[in-house]
Amino acid sequence: MLTPDQVLLARIGRSVTWRGVKRLVLEKKSIPCANYAGSQANGGDVQGMATQWGAAIQTLEATLAKQAGRKAFATVILSNHFMRYVLLPWSDVPGDEIEELAYARHAFRQAYGDAAETWDLRLSPGKIGMPQLASAVDPRLPEALRALFGRNEIALESIQPHLMAAYNTCQNILDGRSAWFVLVEPGSLCLALLREGHWESVRTMRLDGDGRAVLPLILERESFLAESATAIDEVFLWAPWLGNVLMPKSKRWKFWKLQPLLRAGLVPEPDARFAAALSGCA
Repeated sequence: MLTPDQVLLARIGRSVTWRGVKRLVLEKKSIPCANYAGSQANGGDVQGMATQWGAAIQTLEATLAKQAGRKAFATVILSNHFMRYVLLPWSDVPGDEIEELAYARHAFRQAYGDAAETWDLRLSPGKIGMPQLASAVDPRLPEALRALFGRNEIALESIQPHLMAAYNTCQNILDGRSAWFVLVEPGSLCLALLREGHWESVRTMRLDGDGRAVLPLILERESFLAESATAIDEVFLWAPWLGNVLMPKSKRWKFWKLQPLLRAGLVPEPDARFAAALSGCA
């Protein structure tokens, strides 16, 4: 997993047992990004998205060089620091892929301005009649990743936004629910409102610290802005970086902490962030 200030690397091995194929974590590392200058230097706004990932790429390149000659496949999870999201209202007018991307790009321009003109866009499959989630990233980031893994002869199977990797992991819990789905990363908060299991709103914001103290107030504000969410009080929290800390007590909100799948070789609390980094792997 790539974040602005560190690279989380986990290597999975497979062994055949009498019960079938077993997957276990052989190696795990958290590598600080040596050239990371901090959120203030890189910018916490839209323009900052274009520069925050440089230190992570440099760190990953130095790490992959040590894996040379080892046959491997890779999945990369991108921190929400690097991503932008919008929800596209359902359209009754059928369109091809080009028209759908043009529709999404227009929505990103409205939300983020002219900078969105060059972003790399992806649309998540949606159900008929329901809003569709679209994600955007500086195109140079996936290009740099493909080139980097190619040089090291490692097959890059997928690049996934953190929001989608986490949601797919927890989908069996979130299906059919009306609730807030909240992702916490150091310095970043992503809030998605689900209505009977469908996306209703999504928003990312920058934070000082881990956000626990201000989260109830932020939820109050977002609930007020959403209007239709005033009766929704359940909050499903994906926060592997927080470890086993307690959320602030609140009469208004019911917090439920989601746990990433813990693979063999990982310890529940200390390794939760590595489990999150593996959430996009089959």
